[in-house]
Amino acid sequence: MGVKTPKVLKVVSGWEAVELVVKCIFIGLWQILQILVKRLWKGHRRKSMKKYPSVELTVDSSIGTHCYIKVMGVKYHYVESGPKSGKKLLVLGDAPDKGNLWGPIWSRVVRRLTENGYHVITVDLRGNGGSEGGSRRALAPPRVVEELATLMVALGVSKDQPAVVIGFGIGGMLTWYLAHCYGVLMSKIVVVGAPHPNQYWQNSPASFCKGALHFIQWPHFPEKWLAEDELRESDNKRWSSSRACDWEGALNYVRGAAWWRIEPGHRIVPPALLIGCRESATQLVSSAQYCVNSALRLIAKPDPTDPELPAIVLEFLVAVEKSPETESRGLVGRMLGAVAGRGRELTAKLVLPAQA
Repeated sequence: MGVKTPKVLKVVSGWEAVELVVKCIFIGLWQILQILVKRLWKGHRRKSMKKYPSVELTVDSSIGTHCYIKVMGVKYHYVESGPKSGKKLLVLGDAPDKGNLWGPIWSRVVRRLTENGYHVITVDLRGNGGSEGGSRRALAPPRVVEELATLMVALGVSKDQPAVVIGFGIGGMLTWYLAHCYGVLMSKIVVVGAPHPNQYWQNSPASFCKGALHFIQWPHFPEKWLAEDELRESDNKRWSSSRACDWEGALNYVRGAAWWRIEPGHRIVPPALLIGCRESATQLVSSAQYCVNSALRLIAKPDPTDPELPAIVLEFLVAVEKSPETESRGLVGRMLGAVAGRGRELTAKLVLPAQA
């Protein structure tokens, strides 16, 4: 591929690996028993589950051009928007894909970015949309990171022409790995709703993982039960992809991440914007220690449907060009404002009492 990367990915081994396996067996078994009891208590019946027909890929073509590319023998689907000669911007969505990247809020962000010369490339993660799926080993961080870096190079990204990468949820987790291993290919990163991978067991990499990380390491049951829960909650919703309820891709990404860590002390160089929910301020600060240069923002719901997200992302990516006159006036204005403010404070202290 022509890009050298430091060996920063370390597999969990030794006693730590043994301890992790034992925890996944026993804690996972306990979680399975809890789920079974809950399902029996609620009177769950397998025969009562409805059969939902598959839905074909229905992304709005007005947003961009649908493309396919084969990388290291794996077929990826992506949608590109904006001038091909513009600065590359890669978007990695969450998994499973619910079509949030094609909603009105994020679509406006994409249009604004393309208007400012960005070539936006929205990639379906493996097992989502039109991209090929993969086993647990195929979706482990070393393999996935190499695939994504190869994909970036095939799309024209290089050390001389680095790209911006935006990741949501599991896509954000992969953005962390990518920035550590192939930071030379990235000019900026935006991570939305994803803690640093070294915080895997302290902070869940995705909302569906909360309280069930050990259970997710088990085969078969997580895919089956998570899919049933999603179908039950979305009776009146239309998925954007026939793969949206296929949890295998999402779970295999999470399963692989459990066994890989970033080398302690290694920090990413590209400027990073880290966005999390307002309850995760501590998690965000802990993740920032792995960045040389980072900005932190807290919003109500860190995903493409949050109305606060567009302004934050655009402020970070779209530079507002100012003329020298505007800058000098702005400086003078700020100085005069500061003087006026101080004057108002002193005046307030000297106000005479009102006469009767």
